[in-house]
Amino acid sequence: MNKGRSKRISTLGSRMTAIVSVGLVLVLVGLAAMCGFAGRRLQDEVRRNIGFTVVMDKECAVEQTNTVKTALLSQRGVESFTYSPAEEILARESEYMGQDIAAIAGGNPYNSEFDVKVRPAYASADSVDALSAIFADIPGVHEVTGESTVIEGIDTMVSRSTAILSAAALILLAVAIALINNTVSLSVYGRRFIIHTMKLVGATPGFIRRPFIIAGLRDGIIAGLAAAALIIGLRYYLISLDPAAEEFADLHTTAIVCAGMVVAGAALTSLTALTAANRYLRASYDEMFLK
Repeated sequence: MNKGRSKRISTLGSRMTAIVSVGLVLVLVGLAAMCGFAGRRLQDEVRRNIGFTVVMDKECAVEQTNTVKTALLSQRGVESFTYSPAEEILARESEYMGQDIAAIAGGNPYNSEFDVKVRPAYASADSVDALSAIFADIPGVHEVTGESTVIEGIDTMVSRSTAILSAAALILLAVAIALINNTVSLSVYGRRFIIHTMKLVGATPGFIRRPFIIAGLRDGIIAGLAAAALIIGLRYYLISLDPAAEEFADLHTTAIVCAGMVVAGAALTSLTALTAANRYLRASYDEMFLK
């Protein structure tokens, strides 16, 4: 009685160890995936705000302003633009500074301008420079200021972040496969003599493998669900600290990552259980004593 109970406790402990180990690895992989999605979303958000500014001459005519508007509307790379008259800029800046800038400067120091945003596909330094150069020679345009330096900095940062995150993800994946393989293999190792006994009584390989695969599949799903619950809980905790975090960890992205963790957990544990069971199916009685 005590021996049977001890065996059940040992089996349960082995399963719990496997589930916890796999679950923790899946959480790390899931966090890496969430960071990847958040980085991509942040990059797209930054690129949507990339553009240039067309500053008009002080005494530019209405026709010249309309010419710039028409030119902006005709460019496929332009996502949107906002025209701000000099008086509007003066009022906005005076309100922001809390003092009358016109009185201090002896007049309105600002020029009318177009704030232009480019499409994400054109948000590169070369594309922005090419677009802004089109407007530099239009009569009535005082200057065109671009954001090439900012764009180059963003591209460099994104490239480095992507490389680091990709390397970390590959390392985590290798660790996950190794850990899951060791954990599940150890669980099958503890029942290797059962496999040998079933072989002796004439059980087919498929019949012997089936319970190990089902157990691995079940443990992988449980580990994936537990990891998904932890990721979801962490998401809501971050949103409670800063509601803006929801923009970079929306429900759709979280659902994809969580579903991926469940599928990955089930696939890895069942395949590892299959591999381990096959190894002991081919082993002789003497090899059963070797780990």
